[in-house]
Amino acid sequence: MAAPKRADGVGVLRDLQVALQLKIDELMERDALIDELELELDAKELLIRHLQAELDRERTFASCGDNTAAEVPNKAGGEPPMMRVSLDEPQRTKRQAISAEPTALDPAQLTDVTLTSYCKTKESSELIQRALMDNDFMKHLEHGQILTILDCMRPTSLERGCCVIQEGDDGSSVYVLEEGMVEVTKEGKKLCTIGPGKVFGELAILYNCTRTATVTALTDIKLWAIDRQGFQTIMMRTGLIKHSQYTDFLRSVPSFQALPEDILSKLADVLEETHYTDGDYIIRQGATGDTFFIISEGQVTVSQQSAPSDEKVMLSKGDWFGEQALKG
Repeated sequence: MAAPKRADGVGVLRDLQVALQLKIDELMERDALIDELELELDAKELLIRHLQAELDRERTFASCGDNTAAEVPNKAGGEPPMMRVSLDEPQRTKRQAISAEPTALDPAQLTDVTLTSYCKTKESSELIQRALMDNDFMKHLEHGQILTILDCMRPTSLERGCCVIQEGDDGSSVYVLEEGMVEVTKEGKKLCTIGPGKVFGELAILYNCTRTATVTALTDIKLWAIDRQGFQTIMMRTGLIKHSQYTDFLRSVPSFQALPEDILSKLADVLEETHYTDGDYIIRQGATGDTFFIISEGQVTVSQQSAPSDEKVMLSKGDWFGEQALKG
């Protein structure tokens, strides 16, 4: 009976060795993914430092009274429904500062950069917009910036087997996949596959780094792409135009007309877009007030409980309310 037991023991050992090897392979795959994520994290940390420098530079530029941005047409169209300043909210980095390579474009040269629009079907436009809004980086952009990026994305088609992105190359474009499938590999190991409606290659326009993975077409594919310069131009143009618009709005408020330009500029930096739908309450009578509002689109009804039910005040674009909250 000893021999059969020894044979069974060898079989069990062999099974354990196989299971252990499978677990080792799994851990190696996880290690590769962790390495990828750590690389991206390092890039993001460097990006944050560059963005802070860009934000400081843009503020300095705006406070100098340069009117270049005001001369640039806002292709995205429209204005935010509401802007607010809250005393309880810390000053935040503006969303347009997400662009990388802050020294690549000078604000004074923005009027010399031409942005090209590309025709798209309704279905393509909706797919691109959904993809951008679902992306961890792009979803933080303002709606007008998303629309302008969408408008400037150009079509690209590649055959099966073509390399879209090569690991280690200098990246300059971000892509939205509309048709087909692509495979993502790193150092020859497969990481994942990507289908229609997804964004990839975004680090190339967010930060000047080499490609961290290879992307290959598994089928014939259709892509939409925008390069780094176009992306940065959109971000800086919309950012400076927004800053100019916000400053003009603040200058129209009587309580702020005596403030110097540098203070208005700083207030414009902390204005935040807020969207409300028809029927939403913005301020409740009796509630603690800590936010000042300026209407940039739509209408607002103001009423008081002590007033007759038909006595209401209608406010529209350019009007403001809640300014008493700023006085404590």
